[in-house]
Amino acid sequence: MKHLFLVCVCVMSFAFAKAEPCAPTFFQEFISHQVTSGETLYSIAKKYKLKEKDIIKLNPDAKDRVYEGLVLILPASATVSKAKGTTSTPQEDIRFKTHKVRRKETLYSISKKYDVTQDAIKKYNKRLYSETLRKGDKIRIPLNYVGVVEEKVTITNTGEGIVNPPVDGGPAYTPYVVQPKETKYGIARLYGITIAELEAINPEMKKGLKVGQTIKVPNTTLEKTDTAVINEDVHVFYEVKKGNTIYSLLKEFAISADELVALNPAVADGLKEGMILKVPKGISGTITDSTGNAGNTIAVLSETTKTSLLDSLSDFSTKKVVLMLPFGLNRTKVDSVPNDEKIIKSDRALRISLDFHSGVLLALEAAKQQGISTDLQVFDTDYKRLDGDATNARKVERIITSNDFSDVDVVIGPLLASNFNRASSVLARQNIPLISPLTQKVNFRSNVFQSRPSVVQLRDVMLDYLKGGGVGKNIIIIADEKNSRTKAKLQSLFPGAKVIKPRTSDDGIFLGQYDISDKISETLENWVLLETNDVPLISTVTTRLNALVATNKVTLFTTNKGRGYDSDAIQHMHLMNLNFHFPSMNKEYDYTSNKDFIDMYEDRYDITPSEEAIRGYDITYDTLLRLAFARNLYDAAGSGIETTYIENKFRYDQKSSGGFYNNAMYLMKYAEGLMLEEITQESIEDVED
Repeated sequence: MKHLFLVCVCVMSFAFAKAEPCAPTFFQEFISHQVTSGETLYSIAKKYKLKEKDIIKLNPDAKDRVYEGLVLILPASATVSKAKGTTSTPQEDIRFKTHKVRRKETLYSISKKYDVTQDAIKKYNKRLYSETLRKGDKIRIPLNYVGVVEEKVTITNTGEGIVNPPVDGGPAYTPYVVQPKETKYGIARLYGITIAELEAINPEMKKGLKVGQTIKVPNTTLEKTDTAVINEDVHVFYEVKKGNTIYSLLKEFAISADELVALNPAVADGLKEGMILKVPKGISGTITDSTGNAGNTIAVLSETTKTSLLDSLSDFSTKKVVLMLPFGLNRTKVDSVPNDEKIIKSDRALRISLDFHSGVLLALEAAKQQGISTDLQVFDTDYKRLDGDATNARKVERIITSNDFSDVDVVIGPLLASNFNRASSVLARQNIPLISPLTQKVNFRSNVFQSRPSVVQLRDVMLDYLKGGGVGKNIIIIADEKNSRTKAKLQSLFPGAKVIKPRTSDDGIFLGQYDISDKISETLENWVLLETNDVPLISTVTTRLNALVATNKVTLFTTNKGRGYDSDAIQHMHLMNLNFHFPSMNKEYDYTSNKDFIDMYEDRYDITPSEEAIRGYDITYDTLLRLAFARNLYDAAGSGIETTYIENKFRYDQKSSGGFYNNAMYLMKYAEGLMLEEITQESIEDVED
């Protein structure tokens, strides 16, 4: 397969030049040149005593245009000494050691281990000038190397800027001023190190990153051009449209075929409509179709993009996943089925764990059908309520410290907040990502992924919806004391709203007989915003509003649908009649569109999947696809891609203080037949109009 990949790269690299012996450019000696204002292909060739065709051979795009800021790779005959008049004497008697790259190792960490510069390592491993370091690579380490690295090299036109090697023997670090919107992850990625290594150099960063703060980074200088932006946003994503060709993409994005495939290995197997490609940032214009005519306008995915990742998978290495759930297996007995059933019925955490685990197993099978193999390791966190949070958290820490997590791609869990927070703290040292499956109360660290949107996020989504569509409506706000803050926000959105304050008695809160009917408009559409989780109050409001629906147009909303709305005391027919709107982290699955999954689950477990089982499936399947789409979960999160599965959807945004949170949610409403219907973007726009 590896040979086939090189053949594909080679064929595309020279598709626009004359037939030449096929040799991948990254096995050659080369230097780089950044085009300055006024330079032409002719003047560059003359400067380096080359023929224009020699430059075009290594840079096919240069045949069509050469522009300021473009980085050209030049053949070995154009050495730095010829171009700048410098000379160097090769060092003799260099001793080498072969190093096999381990998981999580970076060029920076290896250079520190052997006390040699990164550029000295690159000098004797030429492919590292254009390729990233991967687990299992065997590289030569010059143990007694001294002197100046001859070649001036570049990260080949990936948008990450031009990297000039430091002089051997120079300072190990250089000052770096943090720019707006930069993150630890972005800076670490820019300099080829991990977040843990960056924090080791700058211990003060563990408390957070501030704009204007001066930190230390490896002594590798970055030359900015007027068009370059050196931060974590060096790439954007493009969705392949019908009629796009390899040639049109290379031409419009101003990169070579080698570079396109390096960023998107799946392209080596052919271009497919709907694929998501990583491309250099800052490109705009039109892409020609297969006939050469101007076609699709470039639609770079700089904002949220809803898509499937199935056509954009590139890394099919086995994914190592750890699952941590509170099974409490030491409480069960092999020969005591009745006792086990009793435990399961009485232990909600165990029931959730079993259901979640069943969904995880099906997700592994679904991923395997897409060519993704998984090495799953399951740990029982054995939660006991009477032990207390601290004792339970120490159990989780012992699991981690007594096992090797160094090559783990992702940890899903633990389930409970205190356990999750302890695990994320311990594993942050190794920069291993953890996904919180259910709890919203997590301590955000650089390696934390909160998969469940918070109440605040859900409320904000509904507030945006109300703000866009509430103009010209008769707004009625009903909120109890526990939701006074939300009431204040609603009043700030709708200063002219009518407010109903629930009354209090020894039996709880209630409404007067005419509190609602006196506020209803007979001429305007009535939007009633109900903020409470009190079952009697919900029942009173929905019952009285339902009596008014026959003669008035009434819609019921809430920014936080708590468990009170699911009580048997609430008439769901009333919610349907009131077209009840609410935000949600998930939706009820549609059997027709998810028939394969439902049938597979019922065949396997002889039961309909619960909400927790579906969540286990959705989280795990999404995680595996993201790991196959990008080289790690951090890169995948930075894509801005929004994915949707059986009941859940995911789009991870990064917090300024570190960590990632799922910012993909649903707006739902009760529709005919007591069906829950998603409020789509189109319907939202209709409301705003």
